[in-house]
Amino acid sequence: MLVRSSAEGATQPTPLNKILRASALLLFLFGALFTSPAHSARFDGCNVKPTSPLVVNVKDKGAKGDGRTEDTKAIQKAIDEVAGTGGTVYVPPGTYMVRATGSKTLALRSKMTLKLADGATLKVIPNAEPRYYTLKIHDASDVAVVGGTLLGDRRDHKGKKGEWGMGIDIARGSKRVTIAGVTAMKMWGDAFYVKDASDVAFCSVSALNNRRQGLSIVSADRVLVTNSEFRATRGTRPSAGIDLEPNKPNERITNVRIEHSKFIDNAGGGIMISGKKGEVANIAILHNYFEGSRPILVENAPKVGSTSICENRFVRKETAANQGFNTFADAVEVVSLQTDCRKGSDMRFEKNRQTKRKH
Repeated sequence: MLVRSSAEGATQPTPLNKILRASALLLFLFGALFTSPAHSARFDGCNVKPTSPLVVNVKDKGAKGDGRTEDTKAIQKAIDEVAGTGGTVYVPPGTYMVRATGSKTLALRSKMTLKLADGATLKVIPNAEPRYYTLKIHDASDVAVVGGTLLGDRRDHKGKKGEWGMGIDIARGSKRVTIAGVTAMKMWGDAFYVKDASDVAFCSVSALNNRRQGLSIVSADRVLVTNSEFRATRGTRPSAGIDLEPNKPNERITNVRIEHSKFIDNAGGGIMISGKKGEVANIAILHNYFEGSRPILVENAPKVGSTSICENRFVRKETAANQGFNTFADAVEVVSLQTDCRKGSDMRFEKNRQTKRKH
């Protein structure tokens, strides 16, 4: 509500209006990443829930979960039954061997939740293919994957080529996808992969000991990563915790928020941002913990501002100089905390490189 000043006719906000305007601004800041222009309802990210009481247990479709029997077909039957209903596919504790190559890959559909119990593991049957998907979310909307472990075949992979063995592949126009409480580990490629998707949330996920990346984002709009862990990525380049990197000029990455997460002992660094082949813009990296090699690298991404990379903590170990027999040279932890990023660039955490793009 506005009242006019009798002196000059200027509008002045009442105290109530000031409060309302401040509240509206806060709501905008927290909800902007997940407000789709095509939908009036805001995507809730980490707070999605099944919209139907329907629950289908994969064991009722013939899945064994004994670590020996292939359960791909039985699990897909449960998925197909629940698809489109808003219900849940439930995977009880056990180890479920799944085929991750060809047309038999597990494919999630729209309007469904895949719930893995604590102690439930989907284990990739070792293969020799350069590319595989443990779970595919392609051309689907309103999908959630909750809990459990996805275990790749990194140790037992039968081939030597390729680097695209994925845990969860979110692609082909998928939208409103939530991955919550999922551990993806020992993949031949990436734990999680996002391409051509929007409104995607990674909530309390873990990416452990994967060969290429913890999370790759190739093209997407509105992605949230929160309270998650990316650890021990190594084997083939880039080996980053998270890599934001378009592959083509027509691919864009926009409106990504990475917060309250841990990046530990990743060979290629914590977070890599490269806009050499396509635009990367509006990226916020806030309140994260980095340990190991380089925390953050930004290159060829002028629309990624230093003021949006703020209040992160970087811990590195340094060995004290040996000054003789009577001194110790044990490694000590050196902690750096971003405190001045809102005033300008804090180069302790960010290295910006600009190289000429190839046409």
